[in-house]
Amino acid sequence: MAMKTRRSSVGLQQEPISVRNFNTRFSLQTFVRRVEKLSDNQKTAIKGMGFGHLIQMPYQSLSRNLLAELMDRWDCQKRAFVFVPGEIAMTLMDVVLILGLRVTGKPVVLKESEPYIQLEREYGALIWNRKIPIASIEERLDSLGEAVNNDFIRSFLLFTFGTILFPNANGKVDSRYLSLLQDLDEVCHCAWGAAVLENIVDWLCKRRETNVQHMGGCLIFLQIWSYEHIDIGRPTLLDFPMTFPRACRWGSIRSRQRQWFTSKFKELGKDQIVWKLLLTSEESKMDTIKELLEAQSDGEELAAQRFNVSIDKVNNGRTRLQIMGQWIAEMECESETNIAKELHGVEEDSSKITSPSKNEDILETSHNESKVQGVRMEHPWTISDSSSPIIISDEDDEDYLRAREQNMKLKREIDVLRKENQVLKNQLLSCSTLETENDKLRKEVGDLRREYQLANSLVSRLERLVLGEDGNATKEQSSPYNGNGETCNWK
Repeated sequence: MAMKTRRSSVGLQQEPISVRNFNTRFSLQTFVRRVEKLSDNQKTAIKGMGFGHLIQMPYQSLSRNLLAELMDRWDCQKRAFVFVPGEIAMTLMDVVLILGLRVTGKPVVLKESEPYIQLEREYGALIWNRKIPIASIEERLDSLGEAVNNDFIRSFLLFTFGTILFPNANGKVDSRYLSLLQDLDEVCHCAWGAAVLENIVDWLCKRRETNVQHMGGCLIFLQIWSYEHIDIGRPTLLDFPMTFPRACRWGSIRSRQRQWFTSKFKELGKDQIVWKLLLTSEESKMDTIKELLEAQSDGEELAAQRFNVSIDKVNNGRTRLQIMGQWIAEMECESETNIAKELHGVEEDSSKITSPSKNEDILETSHNESKVQGVRMEHPWTISDSSSPIIISDEDDEDYLRAREQNMKLKREIDVLRKENQVLKNQLLSCSTLETENDKLRKEVGDLRREYQLANSLVSRLERLVLGEDGNATKEQSSPYNGNGETCNWK
């Protein structure tokens, strides 16, 4: 029995099985359920934005074992999957054929310096935390019902980004997408497919380099790409009227063990790889494919754009508090400049105002007050401050009020943070003071101990001396003889 145990353990050491599981917030099922709730008019509106092919996809389950095996064969430097017969990369044509998204046009780039806009505030994103929970977007869609308006379109597209196209680890979507959705007429001209490709490439590199447990990106694209290019574990083709995009024509994959995929990929031959997808007659008529072919024939460089810049990855290492302070300073400076311009314009306008004779007396006796009253006649939106009046024009009143309110809120929060920092500093100082006092007390205790020991030794010596003299005296008193050897008679 012991010999069999040793053989089995040796066998496991010779053929280790590396099973690297991963978690993901990608949820095609959640997306499909949301699409089923859409009305025909809402679907038409989404198609007008260039995402009509996505809402045609049926539900498909993900094969974690297939995807994990595929991810382990990704090469970050080559930006391709490396197999025994050769290497193969994902292309923009793959994205168009599988998802039906446009890959040409305006690049989808999320800049770290993207200004904070009013739409982000309306969706609940903060200036120092530009993230929107997917749950809040779903609640927003539920509240809209069957409405077909700009709010619905933006909310549904954000939901699409956060669930299937650009899902991440925190269940939230970057609010900076709203800067791209601000002008809905330009949404259909953006290269969303190129952004999806770059996003999944970034996640593959992150997994290989840092071995992250969570995997983001459009995993259904990665799985369908495997079906189209690699003949391993392919499901059956669906009897589905829609053949474009190709994500609509594949059924659900059969569940298999990771070991099965590992052995199949090791035995992969050249005849099992489709190195380049061929277009069908129907696909060659699609506008998105025509645009890509024309761009390629013209020699244009179509590189996927890096877009997923995280607000936490600041190049110069500034803290969030410093970023907030800079934003506040910039906003205040801009606001003060605008206010000064408005005040200057108001003063020029007020000098031209002709008032009745009764009001002229008021102007002479109280010049400042009458000036403010005259301004209020032309500019009804006025905010009084402790030092001087701040006049806001009709065009900028709402934006200014919101910006001012946001500034005040940020100032209060910064003050709270500063107070907390001061409290922490005081606590640290008190701790250092206590440590100094403790050191002094320890020293005093040591000195007392040494003095106590010295006193004990002195007491012991005194006791020995006293006891020694008393003993001699006792002996002399108890002896019956005197110093001459004679007997003493005590009277």
